[in-house]
Amino acid sequence: MNQEAIWFLKSLIIPPGGLVILGLLGLMLSRRFFGKLLLLVTLASLYLLSTPFISRQLISSIETVPPINLARLANHQPQAIVVLGGGRHTGAPEYGSKDTVNSNLLERLRYAAWLSRDTGLPIIPSGGSGLDEGEPEADMSRRILEKEFGRKVLAVENKSRTTQENAQLTKALLDKLMIKQVLLVTHAWHMPRALEVFEQAGIQAIPAPTGFNRRAMFEPTLKDWRPEAVSLGRSSTAIHERLGKIWYQLKDWTDI
Repeated sequence: MNQEAIWFLKSLIIPPGGLVILGLLGLMLSRRFFGKLLLLVTLASLYLLSTPFISRQLISSIETVPPINLARLANHQPQAIVVLGGGRHTGAPEYGSKDTVNSNLLERLRYAAWLSRDTGLPIIPSGGSGLDEGEPEADMSRRILEKEFGRKVLAVENKSRTTQENAQLTKALLDKLMIKQVLLVTHAWHMPRALEVFEQAGIQAIPAPTGFNRRAMFEPTLKDWRPEAVSLGRSSTAIHERLGKIWYQLKDWTDI
């Protein structure tokens, strides 16, 4: 199955796409009890996934890798920092209608630059163009790291379209550079899946997650049950990561 088909199917499964399909099915069967029940479940799911309380519970449940403890790096010998791509703004008018990195990728680059200053390690951005024809994310990342953060970029991996390809193509690059161990930078919600595929690819990766959503235990207030678009997006991210791990397992079992 090609990558375009996979991404299209994901959009039909992960909220809000999956909920829209369920809602339409419920409308088609609305004269039956099952149709009415399906509509009720769809609306209830849409509401709950859109609340800050539920979305934070979902995203926190996958942020299982703790922040890096730099004091313990003395027991390791990382030789570079690998930072994974995270998306783009296409045709940003404020940048002369050229593509630039989105807020997710910028957050990862900022943390990679901070780690680089603290450790003195060079950075290797990883990420291609995805379904777009524009400049690879790794090339945009190199420019930002060097010109805006003043950090050394050792090399780039600019062909990958998925996390699994990030790992496989980065492994080939690291072998050429004779690098055995790296710090791996991505979002906390993405790190468990990314770390798994990097280890499967044979890379010794020390996780350095950023952008945590989890908070200390708290009693939800009324505003935590108020639906909002950003919370639905957070819930969708958590579901995407869960399904992503399942998909990789299926690929291993069935050789898709």
